[in-house]
Amino acid sequence: MSLPSRLLIPALLLVISMPALIQFGLSWRNALPGLDIGPLLSPPCIHVALVAGLLAIAGRVRRVLWLLLPTAFLALPEGFYLLWFGQASDPHLYGVIADANFEEVQTWLGPWFWPALLGPFVWLGLLALMAREVWRQDWRWAHRSRAWVLVTSVLLAGGLFTMHRMVSPAITKLIAGMDDPYLEYSVNAPRVGVLGVLEPIYPWGLPLRWASFREHQHALESHIEAIKGFNFDVRWRAGAAPKREVIVLVIGETGRPNRWRLFGAGNATTPRLSAREDVIPFTDAVSGAAATREAVPLMITRRPPQAMLAPSNEPSLVTAFHQAGFRTYWLSTQGTAGRHETPISVLAREADEQHFINAVDYRQAGALDGELLPLMQKILARPEPRQLIVLHTLGSHLNYAHRYPRDFEKFRPALQPGEIPDIWSDALLTKLTNAYDNSVLYTDFVLDQAIDLLNRTGAPATLLYAADHGESLFDGTCGRGGHGFASELNYRVPMLIWTSPAWQQARPRALAALKAHANAPISTLSIFATMNGLAGFDVAQPSAHGDLSTPDWRPAERQLTHFGDFDRVLKGRSCASNVEGSAKGD
Repeated sequence: MSLPSRLLIPALLLVISMPALIQFGLSWRNALPGLDIGPLLSPPCIHVALVAGLLAIAGRVRRVLWLLLPTAFLALPEGFYLLWFGQASDPHLYGVIADANFEEVQTWLGPWFWPALLGPFVWLGLLALMAREVWRQDWRWAHRSRAWVLVTSVLLAGGLFTMHRMVSPAITKLIAGMDDPYLEYSVNAPRVGVLGVLEPIYPWGLPLRWASFREHQHALESHIEAIKGFNFDVRWRAGAAPKREVIVLVIGETGRPNRWRLFGAGNATTPRLSAREDVIPFTDAVSGAAATREAVPLMITRRPPQAMLAPSNEPSLVTAFHQAGFRTYWLSTQGTAGRHETPISVLAREADEQHFINAVDYRQAGALDGELLPLMQKILARPEPRQLIVLHTLGSHLNYAHRYPRDFEKFRPALQPGEIPDIWSDALLTKLTNAYDNSVLYTDFVLDQAIDLLNRTGAPATLLYAADHGESLFDGTCGRGGHGFASELNYRVPMLIWTSPAWQQARPRALAALKAHANAPISTLSIFATMNGLAGFDVAQPSAHGDLSTPDWRPAERQLTHFGDFDRVLKGRSCASNVEGSAKGD
């Protein structure tokens, strides 16, 4: 065998190992000071041990060429994705690809579009030539080292699996900062043991990621099948069915009202909204949950407070609006598939059109919320009489530095995109808080721009904004940041309503009611009924918390998913040690 031919097999193995090496480099670069690097070494070492063991078992490269070639082909896009976004492919990415159209793919790839389109064909040709030569050479492993490598690989892989499983929860908590144990959900539960270690390692985790994606797809299909035939029995109020109407719901992410100037914060974080006289801020709003995958379904469905997490075959307000004659849209910078995203994306699937524009989930920098505005503008230009547009944003989710462009870095010193947002130590509190305030400043800009787009239509229009849950930043006696645990500020949320001049003129009593309730104790559980009321219709069975735009609205108990009445149990509490139990993160 000639020297170039001898190099083919190592080159092929190096290509397959490229994503593992990139992943190791990224982990090393992002490691916290003083962190033991042993756990960072385990994924690439497991990969090498598995490759060596596979070759030792096969004895001939021909026998495993069918596995090596596809993984070598996919290694190129996997490596590109790792370098570009800093994380491995996952069910979320597969969900985005499945729902994407040609225009969205162009947007994601930008100047890389044509190389990404043509590159795979060139790469496939090179691999075909390499495969032909490897097949012709028929390399055999006949040396006694084969047995030693096989035994060593089994022992090494077993030891590394054990070590990785023991220490990975601590590393995840340090690096990701928010991965407390979560409430179980029926889809995409976290994998444990050997499978949990393998899933993020390329190429061994690809079948597991694909299985998780298929589980997500099954959840979507099951939900759509379960709600077929459900009738909200929409009833229009007298004189409330205009020829043209636009209703917008903006679902915010991780909102602290005490960091918004609109709600009394010291920093000028909301200069645009604060200058508007047509915005009604609700000063005492709380969420029903402190985790996104629970909080958002509670906002847009009418599950009763006493059974907020019970399974339900009832659709969301998206279907109610569809039955009222609205063309419905769901535009999102959040994820589509995954353990955290699926409970929400199954509801998003009720919309006539869905656009998930982010190629990564909340763990990395990706599309900014402002990138939803051009999509919204195109939708508003369509000759449709009634439109419901839901904007599901990333708002102020950790890492806060990923949520705004650099020209919105007004408050300094602020956390930088490359810094690890450690919410378990207050050493970075000033940087964390300033970065959070910068994210609010950008949200202020996005909401103001959305309102301007609605104003230009001249139609009766409304925009309701509410964050899904709150956020803690070492408040009071709480020695940590983040959300998903028992703390008053994890449940308090910013909420506001904007109404257009045409809507105000047509609905003066509803406008007066909204203003009258602006300082009342409210819950985001009222959003389902309030959205219907803003559009001018009711459904047959009212929800427990009622419509804020009706004069006879009265406050109800602000029930939480895990602690009962907010005002009796959590109000004034700063951390989980103050109450029995603890909610889980998102």
